[in-house]
Amino acid sequence: MEQIDMKNKITTCILMLCYTCTVWAQTQKATIEIVDTTEGLPLIGAHVCLISASGEKHYYSSDAEGKVIIPLKEKMQCTVSYTGFKTKEFFLEEEQSIKIKMKPDLLMLDQVVKTASVEPESVDQSIYRIGIISHDVLEKQGVQNVRDALRFQPNINLVEDGVLGTQIIMQGLEGQHVKFLIDGMPIIGRQDGNIDLSQIDMSQVDHIEIIEGPMSVVYGSNALAGTINIITKENKYYKWSGTASTYAESVGQLNANMSVQGNKGKSKYGISGGYRYFNGYDLDKSDRRMDWNPKNQINADAYYGINLSGWDTKFGIRVSREDLLFKGNYLQPYRAIDTEFITDRITYSGQFNKKFNEKSTLSGMVSYNTYTRTSQEYTVKEDLNTKEKRDAYNVDEFTTLNARISYGHQFTDRLKWQVGYELTDETGKGGKVDENSGLIENSIWTDVKLNITDQLVFQPGMRLIHHNIYDTPLIYSAHLKWNNEDGWGSRLSFGKGFRAPSIKELYMDFVDSNHKIFGNKDLLPETSYNLTFTVNKTVNIMDHSVLKFDATGFFNHLDNIIETVASDTGEFYYQNISQKRTQGGTFSVNYNHNNRFKMNAGVNLTGISYDLYNTSDFQYRYSIDFVGMLSYFWPKVDLSMQLDYKYTDKRVQLMAGADENNPIEGVTEAYNMLNYSATKNLKNKRFSLTAGVKNILDVKQVANTTQSGAHGSGSNMLIAWGRTYFVSFKFNLNKI
Repeated sequence: MEQIDMKNKITTCILMLCYTCTVWAQTQKATIEIVDTTEGLPLIGAHVCLISASGEKHYYSSDAEGKVIIPLKEKMQCTVSYTGFKTKEFFLEEEQSIKIKMKPDLLMLDQVVKTASVEPESVDQSIYRIGIISHDVLEKQGVQNVRDALRFQPNINLVEDGVLGTQIIMQGLEGQHVKFLIDGMPIIGRQDGNIDLSQIDMSQVDHIEIIEGPMSVVYGSNALAGTINIITKENKYYKWSGTASTYAESVGQLNANMSVQGNKGKSKYGISGGYRYFNGYDLDKSDRRMDWNPKNQINADAYYGINLSGWDTKFGIRVSREDLLFKGNYLQPYRAIDTEFITDRITYSGQFNKKFNEKSTLSGMVSYNTYTRTSQEYTVKEDLNTKEKRDAYNVDEFTTLNARISYGHQFTDRLKWQVGYELTDETGKGGKVDENSGLIENSIWTDVKLNITDQLVFQPGMRLIHHNIYDTPLIYSAHLKWNNEDGWGSRLSFGKGFRAPSIKELYMDFVDSNHKIFGNKDLLPETSYNLTFTVNKTVNIMDHSVLKFDATGFFNHLDNIIETVASDTGEFYYQNISQKRTQGGTFSVNYNHNNRFKMNAGVNLTGISYDLYNTSDFQYRYSIDFVGMLSYFWPKVDLSMQLDYKYTDKRVQLMAGADENNPIEGVTEAYNMLNYSATKNLKNKRFSLTAGVKNILDVKQVANTTQSGAHGSGSNMLIAWGRTYFVSFKFNLNKI
């Protein structure tokens, strides 16, 4: 009996020992310490991605000491990344303790971009010249909307309108030739062909990717001058994270935003919301009408994603409402007529990505957008506080269904292929739309990326389009990229573009106190050609400094371009004019010393010419712009300072008029813009405080004769609301 008990005890001890060993084996941990190679300071919030032998990914983030403790059961591939530093890749084993010294990525060549590719790739690998406005820059500048983000970008100019908002000009072409995307999905709601950039909130934006030049093969219409892709934040590295921020500007602007994001198992989720208030600003205090109309805006969005059997899916909704009040002048003592404009945007989206193996990837996305603009007139009573609704009420509603699927396959190390299908279905209805209308476009596109040598890459592509109204030509493009080990590089792009008239250009009549623009059912589609080239040289100065020179050039030729034309009654309507050409270039110098001191300077030349009456007589009107930036980062106290400057030259524009022998010439005078900001991070980046001065030179408006046409009757053009002071406070909370 005792012998049996002894055997039981021995068996029990052995089982307990085995269990203990198993638990110990399962809880073996590896430690990674991540520091800056220059001063050995810990990098807080560095991203660590582990990939198992089966391809499963696990995400981690470094703590206040720059450390990551990871439970490991097997040897895994490890990738460490941090904004502004070169990515490190290595294999991590059980019980390993390793110190990673991150080197500054002075040219941001390791920055991952998503535009125009089935799979994310680095800036250096992309066939396109992609400019990036990083999250770090957006934070330092106190950016609140896309208008603020693009204001100091080279080769981009902004035009302000009291009702239509902020509009863009790129390569001398207006906003209808620029594609705007959020996470690869198109933004709708163009007024007079332009997206109002001030309506796009930046609180949940990670970075912005900008491609100048032809992208019509990949993105179709509106992608001739370039493509701007706004990439939103997504939490992969924390169990949950939260942010809360406030912003105040002395002009009377107050913003507040909150967000929460999390990860649990194979699921990810997030929700955010924000409110923006602007009290309006007026240069002439003698009347009620304001140059910058008061408005408030509410934004909210949510997403949920899950990875099932390698299918990475994400579903989301984004909602915004802007309420703008246009105050009318006194019609008689103590009486006026005001107009309220309410703009509602709702976007439902879904996307997926499936990597079958190391060489094949399938991705797709679908979005359904609704854009509603409501206008209501009110009679303001004698007390100036009581309002009464008038009969003047209008609702215009536009919807867009966009579905896109693409497949990419790498045949060899030198040959990659992409093919895709895209559907765009637009509808419009309302009081200002001439009739219920719809435009449907089906497209198939493909491109081939061929690494001819280690230094030379060639990518041709084409797009076949079927439009429900118009015949469409074959769209094609060719891209060439070359670089060598001596720091020289160049890119050359040529593409043919096509743009069908929009619903608003065909059917909508836009009339208010500032605008009289009428649609035209007889419009023809635009066709175009674009040539863009870039040459750059990188010079490494010792170990921690780099100097980069960039020279770019572009040429655009457009046939049947759609413009607003003045009639003999003073009204404006859309019409095809013969031809338009733009040409120019940019030369820039960028210096970066160890991500501490940065300096950018660039000069941009843009020439615009119209052949309004098919005479083949192109006379270019040129303008020269200058941009500059200085920034300094003091790592020991985590303080950064930045100064931004831009000179916008005088611009001359021709417009067709009722008299074919006497075109209308508009001139906008030159102006300067200068901003300063400083950002201080506190408590291991838990809190951040940004303060600064915008428009230090106090520019408000410039002399202008262009707006005496379709967009108003004033002799001055609004630029900004003068010198203002701002402060922003942000709270970050992350749980690893």
